[in-house]
Amino acid sequence: MNESQYVSAMLERTYRAFDRAEVERIRNMTWAVAGLGGVGAITVELLARWGVKCFRLLDMDRYEPSNLNRQLFATSKTLGRWKVDVAAERIREINPFAEIEMQIAERVNNDNVDPFVHGAGMLVQNADYPSAKLFYLAARRHRVPLVNGYATVTGGRVQVFDYRTSTCTTFLDEWWQRLKFGRRKPLTSYDPEELAGFDRENVHATAPSINFVTNLVGCLIVAEAVKLLTGKGRSVVYPYYLEFDVFQWRWRKRHVYSPWNPINWAALFKTLEKQYPSQRAAQNQKKA
Repeated sequence: MNESQYVSAMLERTYRAFDRAEVERIRNMTWAVAGLGGVGAITVELLARWGVKCFRLLDMDRYEPSNLNRQLFATSKTLGRWKVDVAAERIREINPFAEIEMQIAERVNNDNVDPFVHGAGMLVQNADYPSAKLFYLAARRHRVPLVNGYATVTGGRVQVFDYRTSTCTTFLDEWWQRLKFGRRKPLTSYDPEELAGFDRENVHATAPSINFVTNLVGCLIVAEAVKLLTGKGRSVVYPYYLEFDVFQWRWRKRHVYSPWNPINWAALFKTLEKQYPSQRAAQNQKKA
């Protein structure tokens, strides 16, 4: 079976929902996927099943036992292996005609981010460490649309940054970054060791994770990307984002900086507490 026959058979049911021009638009662009964990693996799986022809993959981790509860490509056979290598194999198992243009098994840095992003048709940003901000800066420079998502314990958030038509930034974004991380030199001037240190200083504590939540976020990321590229449906494009909670069955479109958004206030107070510890906390620290 040649490539045309194979892909036509694979996408027979997809063609019943999308016309061939729409499917080919998705298939023919290069997809750069950063982060291949609980959220990222399912995005790769779904994109491979869209018949995407060209992938770029980036993840700095190997599989470990704690990944088995939620990460699609984590099995007893893949423990200890690089996630980018396992993802590349999975893509080729689904579509042997797909090309893996890049496999980067390291942290994003100022040397690899531009080659990874430049020329891509879509950047799927699933990396969950602070230096991942470099992906957004590169996508803005190269005008590559970006879809981001992350899981909370019982829900998550998904957002589209269409850098083809907008910088997707305001003075509030700059103010928030300065408040959150303090005054520092631009991330674009950090070397790899400095980026690793920046991540260690600012990374979130290990959180609980539920497999149906993380995988749902990945499904929604692909849905938003497909909607943006085909023009079907409505995408949650910056400054809006989708926020949901499967336990409360809450499903809302929110504004990034709306004063009526309780999530914004919670994030602000949490950041202020971190940057300016309360007097009581300071007193307790002195007593200790």
